[in-house]
Amino acid sequence: MGTVKLMLTALTLATATLAQAAAPTATTARPEMLQTAAIDHIGMNVPDIDSAVAFFSDLIGATVISDIRPGNIPAEWKTRFRWHQSSELERFVMLQLNGGAKVELFQYRGQEINPEQPHEDDIGASHFALKTGDIAQSLKVVKARGLTVLNDPITNPDGVQWFYFLTPWGAQIELVALP
Repeated sequence: MGTVKLMLTALTLATATLAQAAAPTATTARPEMLQTAAIDHIGMNVPDIDSAVAFFSDLIGATVISDIRPGNIPAEWKTRFRWHQSSELERFVMLQLNGGAKVELFQYRGQEINPEQPHEDDIGASHFALKTGDIAQSLKVVKARGLTVLNDPITNPDGVQWFYFLTPWGAQIELVALP
């Protein structure tokens, strides 16, 4: 009986110690969470901003809400934001899409900039998805414009339909239709 009593005492002490360690304290309290509601905009680097503006305006009816040519960017800013020191931000344009979201386009120039679109499995590569009400009609529009379609529309078990296509400069965009 002494062994069982010793084991129970040890288990009780261990449980109490674990409970005490798990209790939040001033030094282990979780930091406050950011309060967000939705995506405001996405940013995309493009090789030719005029062509990209025309592409988004013509394809999805985006409208220009700002067009900025910032001038010289300080070296400290370039370091902080991980830009090549030889780069210059020539221009950035904010486009308004139907529904409220925005796309911000950036055009840089510099000797060290890689002009190739990264592979989609490269770190930093990305895509964004736009909602559409009719996936079949959207596919027809994208194909009629001669854009590269990466996959036939897929329907998930929950009824969501989607496909990817490429912009003229090689960035991926996904179109999604909800059931």
